[in-house]
Amino acid sequence: MKVTIVFPGRSLETAKPTGSVMPLAPTLLAALTPDEHEISLVDMFFGDQVDYESDVDVVAITVRTPLAVIAYEIADNFLKRGKKVILGGPHIFTFPEEAKQHATAVAIGEGEELWPIILKDAGENQLKDFYVCGPYGADRLPGTVYQKKQRPALRNFPMMRRDLLPRGRYFMDSIFTTRGCPNHCRFCPVTDIFGPKIRHRPIQEVVAEVDTLGKRYFNVDDSVFGHPQIVDQPHESRYYFDLYRELSQLRPKRLWTGAGGISAVNYKDGRKILELAAESGLCSIAAGLESISAKGQKQSGAWRKLHYSSPDAFDIQKMKTNIRTIQSLGIEIKGFFIIGWDEDTSDTYRRTLDFCDECNIIPFIFTLAPMPGSQIYREYLEQGRIFTDRPWNHYGGGYIIYKHPIMSEQEMFDLNAEVMMEGYSMRRVLKRTLQAVRHRFSLDVATSSFFTQMGLRKAYRQLYEQTPRPRLH
Repeated sequence: MKVTIVFPGRSLETAKPTGSVMPLAPTLLAALTPDEHEISLVDMFFGDQVDYESDVDVVAITVRTPLAVIAYEIADNFLKRGKKVILGGPHIFTFPEEAKQHATAVAIGEGEELWPIILKDAGENQLKDFYVCGPYGADRLPGTVYQKKQRPALRNFPMMRRDLLPRGRYFMDSIFTTRGCPNHCRFCPVTDIFGPKIRHRPIQEVVAEVDTLGKRYFNVDDSVFGHPQIVDQPHESRYYFDLYRELSQLRPKRLWTGAGGISAVNYKDGRKILELAAESGLCSIAAGLESISAKGQKQSGAWRKLHYSSPDAFDIQKMKTNIRTIQSLGIEIKGFFIIGWDEDTSDTYRRTLDFCDECNIIPFIFTLAPMPGSQIYREYLEQGRIFTDRPWNHYGGGYIIYKHPIMSEQEMFDLNAEVMMEGYSMRRVLKRTLQAVRHRFSLDVATSSFFTQMGLRKAYRQLYEQTPRPRLH
């Protein structure tokens, strides 16, 4: 069969300037595709066009909530042409029945063990309605179901099929080393999707793959330092010790980035993990700091990943100290914040930018967008606070999709636009670039920091100029 895997995108993607990362999901699925099939990839995120007139037999599409409208349009176009369409991805996890209206079959959960079975059934014209991997209740699904209740062990994977995309257009390749998250943040569905238990890829498989990559790569793990709830377990710390020691031995050494919690400074072995990660080439992390107040930490649930015993124990001075410790190791920090919790006010936007300025971290300040599958989405939906008339493409952009008790839609939109425009002023960009170089003297680090920030500067200006400003009600 001829198989095409589509990674949907849209004309304005604020994530694109953060590194032009080759997508992991389609290249992994392609690697898992049996050799008898002819496989092609379409990365709309970076400009590939969908060919509806191709003689493809099976089309697989990854569905993320902000791109669900686009994904369904693509799926419907192929269905009209008699093609078999498979939909998977994080949006599907929450809305499998919605997705089935646009698909021949729907995949729920991780795809490593489902994908070969789906292709076999497609070849025999015996596709079931739903394919499920993980301990999820599948009884409610209307139609035929195949389910494997255990999540996959992350071992013996083939190398990603990076050869199917033009590698020259990407600034970084992508890998993963673990899955799972024990944090249960109220705004995030990751724990429900991948489970609270951390699963690790074998170190030698990771190192062998990194040895095939270019000068830079992105690790898509939820935390490249481990998680505070479990990192004190000896085997958990040992995994990171051994992994980063092995990566440090590779020549040439690669620069890499990933997501990491600043609470690693406070782990039993956290300082050692940080030092080894930096030695292996880690030069930048995306840190989910979420809020600069104890009430915001409590409402978001993020205090767990920041290694506090309770939200009341939140200490902003400790946060600042941890940031400076990580920066001193030559690791630049992109600080992610969510504003719009019930206790937040219009002043929270400004105070958050001031915090970023004081700590010299790259600001990612977003108004809360309750994502389907998260605890906060379910709660706000029950309370009637979600604007259910808004399309899925209003999630994950400048749009406001819920009712705040104090601030209006227009106020939140304007304040978010204001701080993000200011946050990428030329003065701030240069100051943060100089700090990155001061802690890790490298032309590669300097150019990466500067041009990433300049790309973000352009993207956020386009976002807030092109997104319609909410009207007063």
